[in-house]
Amino acid sequence: MRPTAFLSALTAATVLLTTTPPALATETSPGAAAAAAASSGAGSARTTDLPEATDRIVVKYETPVDDAAKERLLDEAAAESGLGEAERTTPVRTTTDGAEVLELADDAPVADVEKLAAELAEDPAVAWAEPDRMVAVAEIPGMDDEEEDRLATTAAAAYDPGVPSLWALTNLRAFEAWDTATGKGATIGVVDTGIAAHPDLDSKIIGGYDFVSSTALSNDGNGRDADARDPGTWSTAGQCYSGSPASNSIWHGTHVAGSAAARRDTYGTVGVAPDATILNARALGACGTGYVSDMADAVRWLAGDTVGAARAPGKRADVINMSLSMPGGCPPLLQSAINTAWSRNIPVVVAAGNWDQPAIDWAPGNCYNVITVGATGSDHYKAPYSNHGWAVDIYAPGHHILSSANTGTRGPVAPSTKFDYGTSMAAPHVAGTVALLKQKNPTLSAEQYKAKILDSGDPRTQLSGAKTLNSHDALWITPASTIAPATPTPSTPTYTTKGAIDTFYRNHRSALGTPTSHEVRHGAGVYQEFQKGTVYWSSASGTQMVAGGVRSAFHRTGRATGALGFPTAPERSNGIGGAYQLFQRGKVIWGPSTGGYAVVNGINSAYTRAGSEKGALGYPTSDERSDGKGGAYQLFQRGRIVWSAGTGSIAVRNAIDAAYDRAGATTGKLGYPTAAEGPDGHGGAVQPFQGGQIVWSAATAAHPLLGAVGARFTSLGGVTGKLGYPATDETPSVNGGVVQGFQRGNVYWAPGAGTRATYGAIGVAYADLGGPAGRLGYPTSEEYRSGTTTVQNFQGGQISWASGRGVRIDYR
Repeated sequence: MRPTAFLSALTAATVLLTTTPPALATETSPGAAAAAAASSGAGSARTTDLPEATDRIVVKYETPVDDAAKERLLDEAAAESGLGEAERTTPVRTTTDGAEVLELADDAPVADVEKLAAELAEDPAVAWAEPDRMVAVAEIPGMDDEEEDRLATTAAAAYDPGVPSLWALTNLRAFEAWDTATGKGATIGVVDTGIAAHPDLDSKIIGGYDFVSSTALSNDGNGRDADARDPGTWSTAGQCYSGSPASNSIWHGTHVAGSAAARRDTYGTVGVAPDATILNARALGACGTGYVSDMADAVRWLAGDTVGAARAPGKRADVINMSLSMPGGCPPLLQSAINTAWSRNIPVVVAAGNWDQPAIDWAPGNCYNVITVGATGSDHYKAPYSNHGWAVDIYAPGHHILSSANTGTRGPVAPSTKFDYGTSMAAPHVAGTVALLKQKNPTLSAEQYKAKILDSGDPRTQLSGAKTLNSHDALWITPASTIAPATPTPSTPTYTTKGAIDTFYRNHRSALGTPTSHEVRHGAGVYQEFQKGTVYWSSASGTQMVAGGVRSAFHRTGRATGALGFPTAPERSNGIGGAYQLFQRGKVIWGPSTGGYAVVNGINSAYTRAGSEKGALGYPTSDERSDGKGGAYQLFQRGRIVWSAGTGSIAVRNAIDAAYDRAGATTGKLGYPTAAEGPDGHGGAVQPFQGGQIVWSAATAAHPLLGAVGARFTSLGGVTGKLGYPATDETPSVNGGVVQGFQRGNVYWAPGAGTRATYGAIGVAYADLGGPAGRLGYPTSEEYRSGTTTVQNFQGGQISWASGRGVRIDYR
């Protein structure tokens, strides 16, 4: 990674993370409760205009591919996507699940790397590809208000000097919870900036590893190693992104670890689970940033895997905390790592994000198998910066939180405590509560731990009914998911799950609801219906859920035996209010104002090249349709994509699309497009078709040029010739002829008269005399010189012009 340019990527990377099941496209994310004047704290959501960028891509191959074939695939994808940075790549490493992390020649916008990934994924040899995006921690600036100090009055006491400021533990009823459990025997895995030496934490850390792979980010002079201590997140001017100021260290991982598990003693503060131990997985470095691939490796290691030189920990984590975030969908590499932890009954707790936006638009908040945490103040109102909406599973204290820190502005100097703000601070309160649950109920599944957290929460009118964490009640609640179902009556059939779908159901019970059908054989796989969606399985695609508006569109295509095939990935937010899901032969795109539509095969390839729904075409507004002559087309918000066997798939957009539609589209005289729209070099645009072209300018709009009229236009110099841009479509005229208007004249065609243009003084006089409907009829020649006179012949006579004399009309 290049140290100065790399964080142009920082577009929206923030300290907090939002995670919850992916968007069900028919649902609308409700707004969170407004941060009223009475709401705790000040400040506003953080925003940034920085473009998101990265210099890495991750590629997973279906089968082993030799180096020559990999180079060919990358070269072809680079050429198709126009991303020159991909023509030279350097292998970084191979991940635990066999994906390859590659470094590009230079930084590139994530949108461009997504196009490269889409081109790679088109090849059957590639299972998937994705940008290795940047994630980051970030602090909330301008927060210096005070929270009310509250003391615990329960049997389980804490004597740490910071306890009077720990209003959060009072709100959570954590002091009361310690009468039942303190986290003894449980281990909390922390994916963060590392942990600095601190008396409240040193004796609790049972292992660690530094997964920061970039030496430009590491701040410790090397890449990955067994030293997971935080060397500081300080940065020099320009290190984070072009023009960024120098920054001091924030000791984020130390603060997070302290909130979760600082020990009870006579120093500093105390955490929610004071007797829990800690596994320290450093994945974020300078500027509080890091790569998704490093995060994924950290999660896998905490879940008990050996990752490269990092041998599996002696005791794996019982819960994992990730207080970090980034905009966009859940990366497959990270989702796979989270699934590994969840399947081993290790809940993954993530922060919702600090942008006062719907949490579903932020990863890893839109991953499956996580507990997404929003932030509140001491009055239980949503913190004004906290992300919100139905994707937030639970709210917890995150505003003005006192915890472990260090006095160093660059490297560590001396242990201390400090107040911090954000959903980063809220998440470890939930992780600590899971550690309490693990001590009391060590054999539950990850889904059951999550159910206890959610079912025991306190509904708050300040949060429009959303719940806040109650650490005490979580230890005693009996979740609905653990209650035996009532004996079914004959009118209420029961359905069982089995095999891969059963495994998926156990891990996603709350997202699916109860089964509503038996498993059904379907093509090369099976599916089963549930209250909230359908689960599909095949050996080639694995197990995936399809739900909401995406499911409706998928089922219109014939399910998995139709045009799309089986789903290959979960539904994901597209970051602009919509959602998408990938299938074997295309994808379904859902928009809030358009609904869901499938985009498949060649049209899908063209749509991906055009930027999908974030590009010039916008969301699809129809399914693919036959044009009745062997081709197909699909409509989008700002155009269409047309396919034929002879021309391939080509987009027709905006004003040119409107003109194409007026001309009859594929069944009209223009036929199929033969190339994409392009600039004409004079401020306008042109797109060629089998039967002509469409020309556009800002002054004249878009108009088709067909057959003989179009040929005459071209012979007279096109848009730079005597006629200029077309100003009208071709229209019928008298006696079976046609006429088309241009900026500086007209072109006429009639049987027996041929195709002729009129312009200048002769053209004006001709129009004044009634044009072809007048006595002169149609022109039968172009203008020509006769001595010093310009002459043009017509069916009924002649018009001539000479300097000093002007126009003369001679009738036959």
